[in-house]
Amino acid sequence: MAEEENKQATEPEEKEEVKEEKKEPKKSKKKADKVAELEKQLEEQKAQYLYLAAEYANYRKRTQREKDALNGDITASILGEFLAVLDNFERAASNTNADYDAYKKGMEMIFTQFGDILKKLGAEPFGEAGDPFDPSLHNAVMHIESDDFGESTVAQVFSKGYKCGDRVIRCATVQVAN
Repeated sequence: MAEEENKQATEPEEKEEVKEEKKEPKKSKKKADKVAELEKQLEEQKAQYLYLAAEYANYRKRTQREKDALNGDITASILGEFLAVLDNFERAASNTNADYDAYKKGMEMIFTQFGDILKKLGAEPFGEAGDPFDPSLHNAVMHIESDDFGESTVAQVFSKGYKCGDRVIRCATVQVAN
């Protein structure tokens, strides 16, 4: 009798184990499917990331090439403008038969041509005697005491400054009155 009771007691345990074994494959199959799906999504995201990284690298290279080409085009354009001035200087220097007045007139024409090119390129001169001194625009190399000028006023300009828009190309070299 004791054996029968043990058999009956173990039979339900065995049935439960069989049920658990049947449940485990279903759960593990669902987990495996979910893992496979997540791995697939990860691979897709990785491929998308690599594609995006490659696109960005290509974009950087392309914009750098375009920037270099544009810089070269601008430099060539500006040099082309100044070559006409250089040609006129060569003509003036090679003309040994010109009298002083003709030579002076030729130099004035070249000077005007040079100024026109600077205006065309957007360069504006600044720094006149009597202007208020601005350390961001003027480079003071001398100071004088003078009653003719107000305090911190440009008294004399040694070299004009130039700017293009808001960008200072060269500061004016000046003498400042205190």
